[in-house]
Amino acid sequence: MESDDEYKGSSPSSRGSFSDSDGEGVRRGIKTANPASRNANDKKGANGAYAWEDEYQRTWDIVKDDDSGQTLESLIQNMIESRKKKIMKNPTAPYQRGIIRTLVVVIDGSSIMLEKDLRPNRFSMMLSLLQEFVVEFFDQNPISQLGIVLMRNGISDVVSDVNGSPQFHLDKIRQLRGKQHNRFEPKGDPSLQNALELSRSLLRYNFGNNINDTKNSKEILIIFGALFTSDPGDIHKTISSLVKDNIKVKVIGLSAKVAICQEIVNKTNHTSNNFNNPNYGVIMNESHFKELLMDCVVPLPITVEQQKEIEASKSVPLLKMGFPTKVQPTLSSSSGGHSLDFIQICACHSGSRTENGSDAAAIQQSSSVIGYRCPQCSSKVCSLPTVCPICGLMLILSTHLARSYHHLVPLVDYEEVPVKGSYPSSFCYGCLLQFPEGIENIHKDSKEKLETMSSSRYRCKKCKNDFCIDCDVFVHETLHNCPGCENQ
Repeated sequence: MESDDEYKGSSPSSRGSFSDSDGEGVRRGIKTANPASRNANDKKGANGAYAWEDEYQRTWDIVKDDDSGQTLESLIQNMIESRKKKIMKNPTAPYQRGIIRTLVVVIDGSSIMLEKDLRPNRFSMMLSLLQEFVVEFFDQNPISQLGIVLMRNGISDVVSDVNGSPQFHLDKIRQLRGKQHNRFEPKGDPSLQNALELSRSLLRYNFGNNINDTKNSKEILIIFGALFTSDPGDIHKTISSLVKDNIKVKVIGLSAKVAICQEIVNKTNHTSNNFNNPNYGVIMNESHFKELLMDCVVPLPITVEQQKEIEASKSVPLLKMGFPTKVQPTLSSSSGGHSLDFIQICACHSGSRTENGSDAAAIQQSSSVIGYRCPQCSSKVCSLPTVCPICGLMLILSTHLARSYHHLVPLVDYEEVPVKGSYPSSFCYGCLLQFPEGIENIHKDSKEKLETMSSSRYRCKKCKNDFCIDCDVFVHETLHNCPGCENQ
């Protein structure tokens, strides 16, 4: 009640402020005091339209730093460009590499993978990134093969056999993700020795008696989340067997560096006992985990010991490959006015069992798709690239060989264009988008200064065309061919 009395006491002075000789000020005061009219006027923006029709302005975008005079938006753009430059760190030197790879990925399925420092936990995050890795691996290495091994409860299990089909591995990973809440839930302790012995046996079975063949690259990638290993025997004998079979090991740690993993990496890659081996990395966050995993897409270079063995043999290692021809899924024959279709079963599923009906569906699907005929034994296979199950000849297409060749002769990096007052072109040669404004004119003491962090232009050294940072990343990470050089 006291507040109401004070309000009434102050009302005469307020009404007196709207008084006018002709009464027009009083009428204006009454009109303004109308609640409906006041709400309608509050909805109007600065330009006379409604408030929600005004352009949304973020005042923090125009905040400037006192030292450099740059806006927050330009700082963020520079951080993005530096991040993309860091991604393009693949070596451009033409190293001799084994482009025909057989990689066995060993994943940790112990109880430590239930930690939630990676969301939702380490195991789920690892399987999600592993799916992306499988797709990228076969895109950049189409004539290679991959297998997945799981360390769990002190033993090792084969998740997917060594195969050259990416869809086969993706299906196995999806099944593992669907079953991880029951019998495939992370449990127990890891065993590096069991995992390495199983991976070595998979590679030996794949190569047969030619395990020391220098034409193929045999690699093991270990994603290790624990800080210890529970081994049934002497792991150093296993390491010696890996070195004897020329199997290279690469490790990605999720917690910290482990001494035994460092020893495995150093001995199998024939490097010195240094702690900063590039083949052993520990993740810092999720994005760094993905970077380390995608670095394994590039084949490892041939070591000095392998090069000495090649030179000692005094012969150039030759690869026997076959380029098959397409065949139709069915053969038709007409007899007595009737047309008969004969189903062609490929050699991949000819020996499959049909106990549960799952393999029968695979046989029916293989007989309905277009196949490829081996040029050596004339047997039919479903998909390429693959190894003929009859004669053992590697069957590929010319495009597969071309996509694997860029690892041997990588594309040279683009050089950053220095800051200038004018440029020969205003649009990117790749995407035809206009380059961002990279120069600020700052007047100080009547003298014009040009200050900027980057020109946002990257020029090919051969064709002299300018590209933006997005096209630079796409050309070096995916295309592997310069559009300007190819156009000439």
